[in-house]
Amino acid sequence: MLIDKLRKQLPTTTAAEALLEPDPAPTRGRHRLRGPSHDTVFRPLLQALAGGSDPIPHAAAAGRRLAEREVPLTAALDVLRKTYATVDEEPSFEAVRALCQSWTECTLTYLHASSCEDAGTGLATTPHLRTRLTELYRIAERQGWYLPDTHTLVITESVAAHPCDSQLANLGGAIGTVFREPEVIARLGAARVATIVRLDDHFTEHVGTLRSMIGYWPDSDSGTAGTPRTKIWSERLPTLSDWSDSFVNDLALT
Repeated sequence: MLIDKLRKQLPTTTAAEALLEPDPAPTRGRHRLRGPSHDTVFRPLLQALAGGSDPIPHAAAAGRRLAEREVPLTAALDVLRKTYATVDEEPSFEAVRALCQSWTECTLTYLHASSCEDAGTGLATTPHLRTRLTELYRIAERQGWYLPDTHTLVITESVAAHPCDSQLANLGGAIGTVFREPEVIARLGAARVATIVRLDDHFTEHVGTLRSMIGYWPDSDSGTAGTPRTKIWSERLPTLSDWSDSFVNDLALT
């Protein structure tokens, strides 16, 4: 019959092809994952699954691409599962781990870049100070140092109850002038500026120079001449890197 002939002539679509077909224009409330670029993210993974090649690198690439597009991890995992379902499989542990790891690394890179500089002072932020300290512990471990013996944290704190951003920026500028190549100069809480510096034979001399620059109000300021305006001290770094985050957080909140 004519109807039977027409049915036989209708094109067939595999499950994989259906998944790769561009979605219709997204309506309000749809997640951006369902846009027309859907296939560009998962096509290599589908091709690897269909061809029997290693899908793990493609799962990692998909996780990175989705993180760049601000797709939530749960949504990315849902589509990974649907992609594997086209070949009647469940995602392997390795594929899930690869996607999660690349998604996480991409997201953390973005957060790290967006939180490096304090907008008010131009100094590094407290999160960046924590990150740099963690990096130094890793470097020290690889190179056989004991970080508390090679570096220290120098802290300056304005005596003023509520120092303005420009005052804190000036403290950071003084630190940068006195200490040669500090690891980082960061805002620490509301009224402090801290830096990680290498310990050497001139460390005590440098702290004295810093104190003479910003420790007291100059004689030219009538009424406050010679009175303290900045507290300056150093903190020995924790023995273990696992304690570094709480170490910095406590100093920021004190």
